[in-house]
Amino acid sequence: MVDEKEVAVIGLGPGGVAASIYLKRYGMTPIAFERENVGGKTNKTDRIENYPGFVNGKGPELAMALEDQLSAFQIKVNYKEVKKVALNEDGTFKVFYGKEEKDFKYVILANGVAEKPFDVPGQEKFHKRGFSGCAICDGPFYKGKNVAVIGGGNSAFQEAIYLASICSHVSVIAHHSNLKVMKGVLDKFNALDNVTLYAPYDTVECDGETSLSSLTIENNETKERVTLPVSGCFVYIGDAPQTQFVDIEGVKDGKGFFVTNELMQTPVKNLYAIGDCRNTALRQVTMAVADGSLAATMIHKDYQSR
Repeated sequence: MVDEKEVAVIGLGPGGVAASIYLKRYGMTPIAFERENVGGKTNKTDRIENYPGFVNGKGPELAMALEDQLSAFQIKVNYKEVKKVALNEDGTFKVFYGKEEKDFKYVILANGVAEKPFDVPGQEKFHKRGFSGCAICDGPFYKGKNVAVIGGGNSAFQEAIYLASICSHVSVIAHHSNLKVMKGVLDKFNALDNVTLYAPYDTVECDGETSLSSLTIENNETKERVTLPVSGCFVYIGDAPQTQFVDIEGVKDGKGFFVTNELMQTPVKNLYAIGDCRNTALRQVTMAVADGSLAATMIHKDYQSR
């Protein structure tokens, strides 16, 4: 017998945390799953400046605050990866996690996204040593050294700004001249004296013995090549949906993101998706928190109506 007050919340980034808190306040029982750390990508973000009330704060500080808030609401975190979500014949959902499984009336998908894979010819020489997708995690290993950042969006430039504070020089390599970065972020980058922007360039080769020592980049218009001496390379080329664990027809778009309406409902009744994993026009902390609050509210409203 399914306890209809129990709601599976899969992923505890800001959206999943907001949903869990709202559910608890409504008298529901959030069953929260997180395979890594509470806070999601905020753990890997150096500085967050556009979340109201959080002034010049570090991403990991927000993550710790989110974890503390879950504890304050006595919401237990199940640190297990959800391997599959399937639709039962009676309209409930079966969630498989670890070696266990459990049925739920309601499910909120809040598992975020992963970085797109990126391989540079020559990486196999040193088993990818020198490449990273997290500047705040691995940046300190390259203190005082030259590094590169691949990408042309906000994340690439924000992490380049952070790296410039600890590294000798930072080269940003962007595929397009038309950068997808906010003006305020770009202005901060341009104000630094130890950074260089290469656009439009592609990374065509890397070299090194046991670890990375250089990148060769090519202007994709003139075909001019430049070799950059770098010890580390940080890749920020966008996100890829991690939605393959949901084995339910009709809930994803052509790119693999979950499809929702304005109330966070997928085409399948009682299945909700929030934050970065859904087909949203904006992937930010503010958006995820709003999504989570709304999904929890709609679930409580449905529960009360029955």
